[in-house]
Amino acid sequence: MRRVITKTIQLSLHWPFLIIFRIFLNFKVEGRHNLLKVGDSFILAVNHVSYLDPIAVSVALPFRSKYFPLFYMADDYFYKVLFFYRFVGGIRARKGVDLELSSRELIYKLECGERVVIFPEGSIRREKKVRPRRGISYIAAKSGKCIVPLKIESNLDGTISVFGGKIFDLLTGRHWVKMVFGKPFRINETIGKVPESLSELRLASKELFHRIETANSGI
Repeated sequence: MRRVITKTIQLSLHWPFLIIFRIFLNFKVEGRHNLLKVGDSFILAVNHVSYLDPIAVSVALPFRSKYFPLFYMADDYFYKVLFFYRFVGGIRARKGVDLELSSRELIYKLECGERVVIFPEGSIRREKKVRPRRGISYIAAKSGKCIVPLKIESNLDGTISVFGGKIFDLLTGRHWVKMVFGKPFRINETIGKVPESLSELRLASKELFHRIETANSGI
């Protein structure tokens, strides 16, 4: 039942948010053709720029029933405080527990043929140095699913407000967002094998994040 609710909400909000984004954020999307190279179930690996990113990811996808619902790993605090998160695709991160427990629900979703969105940074980037988390490599290794890198290029500043920037700047069109879907790959392509140890998972995540940062439409 919750899946039906999530899918209905995400599809019903797709066009309204897409219109808003195009008007106020000069929203552009490239590389959607790369989605044709994967099946209906895959991992979207995305860099984290602002609090608007989960919505941006959703509206960047083609308006096709097969791409919805999307499931996101949500911060424990927001998951608990914002009750509606569980109805819009949020899955509790369970920070502080082992990889198997924290990743179990996302792996299950993938095994059921769903699509999951993961931000390897874990949170909005505050510093230039990035240390991608091992979780995404673990989930990719256990599920065997294809990874689609999605790069967000933007001048949004996630440190300013929950809107990803000053409201005045949003209304005057000073912000812009470009979403770039890159070439899909599998986790074994990052380090030449399926990562198993913690060090291998860390290294695979680092290479995976590099592929996000260098993603291009391939045209």
